[in-house]
Amino acid sequence: MIRKIRGSATGPGKLVRFFCLLCGKECPESPRTRCSGCDGALDAFYDLDQVTLPTTRQGPDPLRHYFSLLPLRERDSARWGGEGNTPCFEVPELAAALGVGRLFFKDESANPTRSTKDRVASLCLSRFAELGVRELVLSSTGNTSTAYARAAGLFPGFKLHIFVGREFVNRLNYQDHPNVTTHVVDGEFVTAGKVAQRFAQERGLFWEGGFFNLARREGLKLAYLEAFDQMPAEPDFVFQAVSSGMGLLGAFKGAVEYRELGRLSKVPAFMAVQQASCAPMAHAFAEGAERIAPHHVVSNPRGLAYAILRGNPTATYPYIRDLCLQSGGQILAAEEDRIRRARQMLLDTVGVRVCFASATALAGVMRAAETGALTRDSVALVNLTGGDRPVAQVPVSTTTWTEEGVLV
Repeated sequence: MIRKIRGSATGPGKLVRFFCLLCGKECPESPRTRCSGCDGALDAFYDLDQVTLPTTRQGPDPLRHYFSLLPLRERDSARWGGEGNTPCFEVPELAAALGVGRLFFKDESANPTRSTKDRVASLCLSRFAELGVRELVLSSTGNTSTAYARAAGLFPGFKLHIFVGREFVNRLNYQDHPNVTTHVVDGEFVTAGKVAQRFAQERGLFWEGGFFNLARREGLKLAYLEAFDQMPAEPDFVFQAVSSGMGLLGAFKGAVEYRELGRLSKVPAFMAVQQASCAPMAHAFAEGAERIAPHHVVSNPRGLAYAILRGNPTATYPYIRDLCLQSGGQILAAEEDRIRRARQMLLDTVGVRVCFASATALAGVMRAAETGALTRDSVALVNLTGGDRPVAQVPVSTTTWTEEGVLV
């Protein structure tokens, strides 16, 4: 996950190189999201000997504060949408009730669209601008699309094609915008992504890449760097609900970077949590499987936590399995009643109203405490990745596609 690199500056004073996480091949900087050799995920590696992070915040913009650990060549390239600096707080009463030593929460619902994905949109558009990408195609279950659409309104010069499965249309909370075209696919999330990729390929447009877009993972990493800096104690465990798992992969990389920089003494155990009704990764992990097999895939997934309804994570599971094993963590599944109780506990104890995906992470803490994975000596950090948005605005002007990718 960390390579000791030196030289090969991509800009004045900024050293960053790009390697495949699977085969180790170095690739030149480009908009490409996958390795040209093995199709694996590319990642950015920094010369940590030259990384300088201010000991105190010099301003509210996390892109500038953590610039040394981001894949941008120039500070002035950073396009900040007002995200970040979200609260990180301890809840002793919940820790005591669950039998955990200390319990901290990073509340990403405080971001502008109530989602950690605002971090994705700002960093991705900043990097795309440097690379000359101005028109792109993407797909999501709602949070990323909403964040991108908001950012496109703030940062002129971009054109977005957003694809979404029909059941997720009500999770797109943005108004029609001349620079955003919304495409509705008569299918679930994975199908919408396939139609979007075909659309991009046939028209010669840039496919944003989802999990394989390294800037997405680097943007999500920022929530954890902030949390590590905010916490008075180092976490032994980190919990996050996962769909593809890109946020957890970014978090793991950030923890390793902080360990190498001396800001953490160890890498915490990373605990990925899925809802039991759609838990292909958890089932594969429990079986010791290195890959997702056909019997792990969940067709037409259903569940409380819409944001993490990915029934087929075949392409991303190996990365999440490896980081959990390397860190001493696990991939867990949480039942619906436990998720509901976790959500209510947060509301009752600290008045924080989160979405069911966020509550799934706390439900994972509850399960880990019951099984003894967490003890009264454990320090746990839970990333609350977002909250429900009031459906005040949704795109009205849309195009419709069949599951086969035919425009209706």
